[in-house]
Amino acid sequence: MSAGAPAGADQAAAFASLLDAGDVKGCCATAYASPVVRWLLGDELHPGGDRTTRRALELAAVGRGDRLLDVACGSGASALLAARELGCEVVGVDYGEIAIAQARAAAEAEGDMPAGRASFVSGDAEALPAADGEFDAVLCECSLCTFPDKHRAVAEMRRVLAPGGRLAITDVVADHERLPDELRGAMATVACVGEALDEAGYRELLADGGFSVTAVEPRSADAARLAERVHDRLRGARLIAGDQLEALPGGAAGAIELAQTARDAIAAGALGYAIFAATR
Repeated sequence: MSAGAPAGADQAAAFASLLDAGDVKGCCATAYASPVVRWLLGDELHPGGDRTTRRALELAAVGRGDRLLDVACGSGASALLAARELGCEVVGVDYGEIAIAQARAAAEAEGDMPAGRASFVSGDAEALPAADGEFDAVLCECSLCTFPDKHRAVAEMRRVLAPGGRLAITDVVADHERLPDELRGAMATVACVGEALDEAGYRELLADGGFSVTAVEPRSADAARLAERVHDRLRGARLIAGDQLEALPGGAAGAIELAQTARDAIAAGALGYAIFAATR
């Protein structure tokens, strides 16, 4: 684990302060910019990693020359993939200033990419910093489930799309009647579970927002692999870097328990992952 990871006590205090203030978006931005969390997730910051991203973009028919908005872009991996492999003009938006700084640094490191092909700005998914009809496609990965006002976020995605524009969402799918209590509430929301919807819920959300769903593709096997990897890394890291793991919500023991609970829920079919493609 990186020796430069932030002190556990300091980051735990930051999480606690944001949660006390009810700032779930701030908690999510802080968590996913954390070197500890990024180490745990490895090269896949969402289930399936680049494979799922490529498939989501394919289902939404994103191609060369398209103007693509990546909502909650994090450190920019998916936006840069789309710009590099598909020839899109991509703008990434994220609530976290640290994530945007990381994304801009990653873009600068892409030496063979034309200047301006990918850019990154700070912004809120519920008030996107973009003009009406500015984009041909929108991508939102593993984030819609964390937004406090999902209907407003979907309305914003529709607003910035041109007529006939396409939307690709990948997200956690949950059957809350079957979820254990540990996978509910504020901390579970930060872990992309607490406020996730079931498949019918996402379909209804998109339809209410003026979208026509064109494809739904389950990816729960990817979620199971990611949960297993995180659980195994947590157990191993606790032996050699337990103090750094205290930066995680609930500390090392709580994180290990939550990861195992998520694995059990995925195996039981109460928790999963899916791609949703839609058109405006």
